[in-house]
Amino acid sequence: MIGRKFVAGRKGMVGLVAFAYAMAMGLSGCSLTTPTRAEVEPEPVKATLGADDLIEDGVLTVAMDMTDAPQAMTDQEGKPSGYYADIARLLAERMGLDLRVVSSADVTGSLSKGKADLYIGARSGEDDVVESGVLVQNASSIFAKSADGSREVLTVSATTLQGAVVAVQSDSAAQDAMDSAGIDTTLKTKSNVNECFEALADGEVDYVACDSTAGAYLARAYPGTVFVGTIAPMVSYDAIAASGTDLADQAMGILEDALSDGTLEAIFRLWYGDLPFSLDDLALDGVTFEQEAPESEEAPASEGESGEPAQSDSLNSLG
Repeated sequence: MIGRKFVAGRKGMVGLVAFAYAMAMGLSGCSLTTPTRAEVEPEPVKATLGADDLIEDGVLTVAMDMTDAPQAMTDQEGKPSGYYADIARLLAERMGLDLRVVSSADVTGSLSKGKADLYIGARSGEDDVVESGVLVQNASSIFAKSADGSREVLTVSATTLQGAVVAVQSDSAAQDAMDSAGIDTTLKTKSNVNECFEALADGEVDYVACDSTAGAYLARAYPGTVFVGTIAPMVSYDAIAASGTDLADQAMGILEDALSDGTLEAIFRLWYGDLPFSLDDLALDGVTFEQEAPESEEAPASEGESGEPAQSDSLNSLG
């Protein structure tokens, strides 16, 4: 899913660092000693990017929308956290640079106005920018709880949902997706997606409809709760870099290597558990929609019951 395409524009883990654990044989018997992480010196990476490539020499400045949990958020100490933040750390580590994260929802502005060297989490097909490769896909989806508490994916279809009770965040894109699907269900609205999953765990509802990423993030804490399929168009999000620069080439190479050596999937699993990396062709049987909105269009912004644009799912507890 990583493609060699880049942007026009300005110039251009929970770290997943491999520690080399040394084991030494004792003078007597077969005792083994293993150094602590603090004692292991990671192999230094010599930076090849300089002031001509970066906003600040020696620092990779990465922009992301810090309100887009669990992709990007701040932890209890106010530090950057989430899937995108871990990818930013990976890039900085493998480039031999320090990392600075700035919060912005303006992809083109962050790059063209010199606020960031790289933007992580832009929607594929954003005007004036070209993606470095898909990092995550998101769509309104259905989650269910297995009877035996296993993580086995359940078979759910539009027919299965007929007559079911489904928890959904009020005025969310997932609520709109359920309304548009034409399935005869009873929707039980909640103020946030956490409450939806609590209702599923308590047996108050049969299913949860929510963003696939938010749902997968929370499902980790509820044994037997699994993603079963999408009910709305899928949208892809990417890392963005400036065109024709050493920074762009290095970022591309690192993402390709991280995909092939399993590092990217390891970071993905840390945040999203068993969610499939690709949501292509995972729509529930009997639910028909265009798999992905045309690249020239903006992300869907349909209106909820309140008359305001439908929102992505909000989380009220992170960890």
